[in-house]
Amino acid sequence: VNSIDANQIKLKPIEKPQPPVPKLAYGLDRVLFNPGVYHIQDPRSRVFNFDPYLERIMPVKEFDFKAIKQYVTSSKDTTLIQTAAEHKKKYTGSTSSMTSTLAHFHYLLSSWRPINPSMMSRGFEIESYNFTRIMRAPSATFLHWKDGIYAIDADKEFDTANILSMLGKSMEKFLTLPKEDFEKYRKTNSDQLTEEERNGPESFHYTTLGDFMMRSQLDAYDPRLPGTGMFDLKTRAVISIRMDARDFHKGMGYEIRKRFGQWESFEREYYDMIRSAFLKYSLQVRMGRMDGIFVAFHNTERIFGFQYIPLSEMDLSLHGQSDLTLGDREFKLSLHLLNKVLDKVTAKYPGRSLRLHFETRGETTPFMYIFAKPVTPAEIEEIQGATRAKIEEFEREMMGVMSEEERALAEEDGADEAAEEADEEDVDVVEEEGEGEEVASSAAWEEVMSKVEDELEDEEHGVTFVREAIEDALQESGLLRNTPTDETQRYIDAFLDALTNNGRPGASGAQESPTDTAEEQAAELSEAEESPEAKDEQSPATDESSAGEPTLKDLIVKLATQIRTVPISEKRNNQPSDLEADIVDEDAPAHALRLRKIERILSELKEQPQEEEEEDGAERGEGNTVIETGSMTVQPGKAAEAGKSAEPVEPVESVESGVTAAREFSTKDFVDEADGGELYGLVLTIRNKVDGKYVVRPDALRPKQRWTVEYAIEEVNPERATNLYKMVLKRRKNLLYPDQEDRNKWHAMFQGRLEQYSTRGRKFRKRENQRQRQQPVHVYGSDHPIPYELVFQEAKNGG
Repeated sequence: VNSIDANQIKLKPIEKPQPPVPKLAYGLDRVLFNPGVYHIQDPRSRVFNFDPYLERIMPVKEFDFKAIKQYVTSSKDTTLIQTAAEHKKKYTGSTSSMTSTLAHFHYLLSSWRPINPSMMSRGFEIESYNFTRIMRAPSATFLHWKDGIYAIDADKEFDTANILSMLGKSMEKFLTLPKEDFEKYRKTNSDQLTEEERNGPESFHYTTLGDFMMRSQLDAYDPRLPGTGMFDLKTRAVISIRMDARDFHKGMGYEIRKRFGQWESFEREYYDMIRSAFLKYSLQVRMGRMDGIFVAFHNTERIFGFQYIPLSEMDLSLHGQSDLTLGDREFKLSLHLLNKVLDKVTAKYPGRSLRLHFETRGETTPFMYIFAKPVTPAEIEEIQGATRAKIEEFEREMMGVMSEEERALAEEDGADEAAEEADEEDVDVVEEEGEGEEVASSAAWEEVMSKVEDELEDEEHGVTFVREAIEDALQESGLLRNTPTDETQRYIDAFLDALTNNGRPGASGAQESPTDTAEEQAAELSEAEESPEAKDEQSPATDESSAGEPTLKDLIVKLATQIRTVPISEKRNNQPSDLEADIVDEDAPAHALRLRKIERILSELKEQPQEEEEEDGAERGEGNTVIETGSMTVQPGKAAEAGKSAEPVEPVESVESGVTAAREFSTKDFVDEADGGELYGLVLTIRNKVDGKYVVRPDALRPKQRWTVEYAIEEVNPERATNLYKMVLKRRKNLLYPDQEDRNKWHAMFQGRLEQYSTRGRKFRKRENQRQRQQPVHVYGSDHPIPYELVFQEAKNGG
């Protein structure tokens, strides 16, 4: 067990001459100094707050991406590697290649801290307090061995091109260049570009911490901002586009028309960013020593508004405090722990390139899996190029062929919608502690490691998977809506216990594996479900879902749906007293006892206070469900259709995973590298201590407080490592590379609301365009109206 004090870790800027960083154009700098959203056009008065030219985005097919400077990955960046060698650093990486991995250290150090939605209005319904499933998916990177230095590159096995990654780069130019200069990047005008405009050098910040040399590309600058004055440019597509960025045309009609509300609002997009993007954005901002992010909200056709979000505001949503102390220290601790992990795997396989997987697991006692596998350059190329053919086809369809470097540039800049060295090395825990502080006891750590061992066993035997299926089903049934996180875990634990525990004296089969027990009990529950009464209560959708072999999730959703249909008053009248409930009927079948206990749990959930249903059913979502699979297979099924109030676990944003095109084809199942070859498995466990006292996670941390992290990195025995690694690979594949089935799931998401609002938005835009063509255009800063044709440079009858 080792310990590190966050105060000992320092970031050190590396000063290198850089070309000027661009500034915002069109007077957009006003957004930087005013909290909240700027509508590009005031919806009430219809006055444009900025040049109306900004409203309409240049189509991807018209932008000359070949006129943009080529991108260089970390492993091919000779300047980065040379700079690392000069400063005697062992590892190099960029914002895009490191943030997915660092996110898992946040989950570990914060013990799965829920998001803080305090920035939302009181009327906004919080659908979940967790990060999205894509965010929590296992992270993978490559560690390239390059002349004594390891370069970190993102693993792109499941990456594909989409409209958003392309727009990311073109819109950076759009927001920072005057109209006349930006128009040169239109394919018909690109011959006017000078060599300097095409291939001019770009600006970077270089920063070190421990053995890391980190590179961050600089998007924009304003000297009036605090610190370095640098900030990131982010283009954020509306929800209808993000849910299927490959086939984005069907969602283009969706518009943002108001500040607040569950749909068609900036508030909706902000909430989604908290869950799916803020963590990566904040890590990128910290790595680049920037002040915040400038966000442009759009639907690929037009921009609706802008917002500047400083790092302190992101921290409020992520860490529960706007004071940067907690976020800054967590970032440094994350890098320090990553440094120690990389030291361990490179010592195991010195001088070799490696493929690494990271995943934080565990609910009550979080821990992290790390798997390292030596790879050759040919194997790296095979993995990185797994989906290249489909990427190239998509790019030919959208805008003509892009080079590999241009593609990487688009991914780096558009897909994320991606001080001094420590003076002291880690010391033994006892030596680290000062006077008056609690000394870490071996008994306490033994307890932690025992819990982790239990989690590992559950993982191997499938209990963790069953638990996740229960949570998915309860979420889908709508019973967990608005339930606090701690209460949610209590109900899930009780449900798991009812499902897998024999529950009566003298029960046999105590030595059965948890998965076998769960499967047998699911079968028993299935038989019980087929009673005449149950059949009468089933909806057609549920019958269809369970026509074949019912899944564990189907059974739970079915039970939950039946419970929901019974009035609470009737349920109370028929519910046995606590004394009666505790009496065990020795002659009752096992499945009857389990059903009785499960119904009690579901009834208790049903009686939890729920927020009043909104009049508009649009606020109730129903989406495609991604089920993580361990040793059993659970199909999404159609059980959610059994009740109109069903809530999805969550629809998956295709842009975050970068797999929009991947649904359309199938490569070999996936590179199953767990079958043979060298593999090194590690488990990282931590304990947080603030001012000498153990805590689950730091809260409201202030600069004068001391945050110490005790940690242990233990090797997993080879046989167990192989089994666990297969599960990690499978979870990653299932989340980032969903099956081809259900091509039309976009239309069913949120009970069809995406399609409904997209259609409504198209009609609204058509009426609005007709109205605008007949009236002059008013622009902020101009006292006189401007003719429509002059503003948009088109005829009255033009599109």
